[in-house]
Amino acid sequence: MDATETSDVTEVTEETGSRQQAGPPDDAAGGPGELRHTSSPCLSPDGLLLACVVTERTGYPRAVQRPLGPDGFKGAGPERNVVLPVEGPVRRVAYSPDGRWLACEVAPDGGERERIWLVTTDPDDHRAYALNAPGDVTEQIVCWDGGRLAVTAFDAEGQAEGRLVDPETGEITVIDRRMGGALKHSRDGAALFRVGARGNRELLRIMPDGRWWPLLPTDTGSTTDAGEVLDAGGDDRPMRMVVRSDYSSDRVGLLEVRADESGTTSWPIAYRADADLDRVEVSYDRRTAALLWNVHGGLSEIEILDLSRRRPRVIARPQLPEVVASAPTLTADGRLLAVTVESLDQPPHVVIYDVRRRCWIGESPAQPDPGPELLRFTARDGLELSGWLYRADPEGGPAPTVVHLHGGPEGQSRPGYDDIARRMLDEGVNYFKPNVRGSTGGGRTFGHADDRYGRFAGIDDVEDALLHLVDEEIADPERVVVSGRSYGGYLVNATLVRHAGRWRGGIAACGMSDLQTFYRDTEPWIAAAAYPKYGNPLQERELLREVSPLRRFYRINVPMLFIHGAHDTNVPVSETNQAVEELRSRDVPVDVLLFEDEGHEFVKLANRQLLGDRVVQFCQEVFDVRAQVDGEE
Repeated sequence: MDATETSDVTEVTEETGSRQQAGPPDDAAGGPGELRHTSSPCLSPDGLLLACVVTERTGYPRAVQRPLGPDGFKGAGPERNVVLPVEGPVRRVAYSPDGRWLACEVAPDGGERERIWLVTTDPDDHRAYALNAPGDVTEQIVCWDGGRLAVTAFDAEGQAEGRLVDPETGEITVIDRRMGGALKHSRDGAALFRVGARGNRELLRIMPDGRWWPLLPTDTGSTTDAGEVLDAGGDDRPMRMVVRSDYSSDRVGLLEVRADESGTTSWPIAYRADADLDRVEVSYDRRTAALLWNVHGGLSEIEILDLSRRRPRVIARPQLPEVVASAPTLTADGRLLAVTVESLDQPPHVVIYDVRRRCWIGESPAQPDPGPELLRFTARDGLELSGWLYRADPEGGPAPTVVHLHGGPEGQSRPGYDDIARRMLDEGVNYFKPNVRGSTGGGRTFGHADDRYGRFAGIDDVEDALLHLVDEEIADPERVVVSGRSYGGYLVNATLVRHAGRWRGGIAACGMSDLQTFYRDTEPWIAAAAYPKYGNPLQERELLREVSPLRRFYRINVPMLFIHGAHDTNVPVSETNQAVEELRSRDVPVDVLLFEDEGHEFVKLANRQLLGDRVVQFCQEVFDVRAQVDGEE
């Protein structure tokens, strides 16, 4: 990319450059007052550098680079910030195959619309190159295809354009354009492009000349949403891919697919009856793959596959304690693996595994204390549910309890780091994180169990979770609060309406209050993808009205705390505003916490401290009032 193109290039001066950080990127805890989260790692192809995202007590999450020593972090060089000419959290970083470029995905002002900037790995080069094109609303890093960066860009109408960008010249090659789709991988110009709405996604294989075909035959309700091209194919050989899919299965695993103009052949490489495949990462030489498995209700396991053989085989299973792992990255030759791990008492931090020596180098993942407890219970219609329970006093009787609901609906409550749960435990409050129907991790059938008219049963799962806690003498029924974020915030609104009288308070963060206004105001690609989950706004208006809590907010008579980010375009802040207005019109106690510098996620640690303070204060007030009433009786 020509550095004379001043509209696209920004030079960062030495004064704004990074400080030299002595502590390693994997020092998640740091010293007193130096809390650090490290996540989203990327190893340079030669394994000499590690880039990752660092979050500290002040500022947005930022990108850093650090030279690695022979034993990973041991003997590593000083950390160097990647300084970008934009304020906002960095969400992903990716090295080019030659190690010269680092791509950074940033959300300006903490919102939901991303931009991509390129920097070189030369510590003396302070320039940053913007990749946005006219008409782009948001852009996302996909991967590197040789010397070109593959990206997905959305316009204001929701059309997704998969493209390759040459960082040296700025030349753009368009791979494909689809409404609501996304480019997922590209190699040698051959690509995988995702199409379809949530719960029914598939991949198209696209040839360098623009011809395309569905990758797999139709399997209604299956999700084939990610993969990597191993070989672009040619006149004498088929195109080869590995894809993450629950095709013809109730569980998500890894398929190998070979396809040419005569047809497609696929077969399973890695499937488990008791687990779903979270992520697959393939080394650039296409000989090694790292698989992250979602097991035992949300814990993680790792497998390393040798892809060079005719029949891929497992060559390593790095030992993990009861933690959650994410964002695997391999060196080009598959020699090193870096991954983010976390647990309730360990913030996200990056660890490194030596694949050849079969050992963790530097700090290895540690067993959490307290360890997570998976609680299983049965819904009123017989469906088995589960959730993660943290008890303030494991030997005590019924106690004040918060039931917290994850987003999605396809999200999952997992025993990862949870700063709010830790605060609740310190206050003597139990914290339960159920996985209601529709959650990830329970298989394909379970994931579809809340689709459209199944929404009512999904809402009832929330009450069933509470009833189980009461029956088991875990929760005091007079001191229970329901909380949730995003879809979980919607469930808070919905259960307070549908199960009025069960809860003593509600905390709704970024939650929908009316699905019809949500469809109207959210991003167009988010709305279109949600139709199979919530219902079609044209064909199923009656359903959407019935499952929209706002219409029955007159049933809510308990205190509520609403939390939102001002830059949230996923669930716009108008969803909170109309809920607050309705409750205040009836003098229901309402508190609102609005973050002016956040979007759908609350990523600044200073903001999360404030969030924790307000949640603790709200629960103390609700529980203390109820305790006083009980004492008077």
